Amino acid sequence: CYVQFPQRFDGIDRSDRYANRNTVFFDVNMKGLDGIQGPVYVGTGCVFNRQALYGYGPPSMPSLPKSSSSSCSWCGCCSCCCPGKKEPKDPSELYRDAKREELDAAIFNLREIENYGEYERSMLISQTSFEKTFGLSSVFIESTLMENGGVAESANPSTLIKEAIHVISCGYEEKTAWGKEIGWIYGSVTEDILTGFKMHCRGWRSIYCMPLRPAFKGSAPINLSDRLHQVLRWALGSVEIFLSRHCPLWYGFGGRRLKWLQRLAYINTIVYPFTSLPLIAYCSLPAICLLTGKFIIPTLSNLASVLFLGLFLSIILTAVLELRWSG
Repeated sequence: CYVQFPQRFDGIDRSDRYANRNTVFFDVNMKGLDGIQGPVYVGTGCVFNRQALYGYGPPSMPSLPKSSSSSCSWCGCCSCCCPGKKEPKDPSELYRDAKREELDAAIFNLREIENYGEYERSMLISQTSFEKTFGLSSVFIESTLMENGGVAESANPSTLIKEAIHVISCGYEEKTAWGKEIGWIYGSVTEDILTGFKMHCRGWRSIYCMPLRPAFKGSAPINLSDRLHQVLRWALGSVEIFLSRHCPLWYGFGGRRLKWLQRLAYINTIVYPFTSLPLIAYCSLPAICLLTGKFIIPTLSNLASVLFLGLFLSIILTAVLELRWSG
């Protein structure tokens, strides 16, 4: 659905005191996600597939022919003994096949749209209810169904200018699926996470590309206040997704197209702001103990001391690894 490139910045000091490079995230975590269902969309440095942005599902892969030595799903022997028996399909697969046939039929009708006049075009597009999804622009709807984009050859320049002005108007997206199911998804200041999540839920796969020469470069915060404001914005967006209907904890289970490890990665992107709550307790409790003179932690046994020491050492080793990975 898209090709994501790592973020690279100009104007960062050698020590990178505000961790703008995010080396662990871009050089370690994103590579790991590339082996599951693809990296998350980070809002910049990305090239999209038009069909994925328009809300279409990924192209179905052709099924491989079964070999003659495969066993029969009905009797357990070779398939030649009972050619009339077929393996029953899952109900969810039957539903997806039916929806795919309906969409293919609609697209087939609209691919022949250039053979009709202007009035017949508008009637055909209206009948397939594409206007409710993409808006009231027949020229734009035609372009969404073209594999390589573009517009119909019969469209004249004056019509294209009028349609372009109409499409970019502020009220064009009202009562359509823009921002809800297609395009960039609204409802959070971190709309990039939502947009990539919706695409992965449809079954798309993204790709992570790390060329030696940076493909995209930008600017980064160079003072503490700007950096804190940026981190606060990311955390606010994650909380908004957590409280919305698109939360990875419960959204996207119907199609079963999002892999479990990919879902776990998206869950991690929305729950990390809540780690501030135990961190506040961890920082405030020792101060309270010093001020009140009461030690609230009971005496530990030998086994509990070993477990606590192991946990503490694992935290230190994780920090050392992150420092080493980040250079």
